[in-house]
Amino acid sequence: MSTTEGASRVFDEIAQLFGSGPNDEQILNFRPSADVAQRASQLLSLNRTGQMDDDLKHELDQYEHAELLMRMVKARIRERQGG
Repeated sequence: MSTTEGASRVFDEIAQLFGSGPNDEQILNFRPSADVAQRASQLLSLNRTGQMDDDLKHELDQYEHAELLMRMVKARIRERQGG
């Protein structure tokens, strides 16, 4: 999988979620696929061991941006729900 494919896969999963018209619980329960989670884990491991080139760093940044987006959305839902 190229770095472009990996980064766009996580955003594709998020787009599929929101494109399906989810309710709050479906959004709160969203987790990336096992493949996406495994790739993110690989990138984090490479980062810890200093084995990242610019393309891999960019891919990891994209995963981190996707995670931040979902954390923010979920926090807003929890705020609105009062907890």
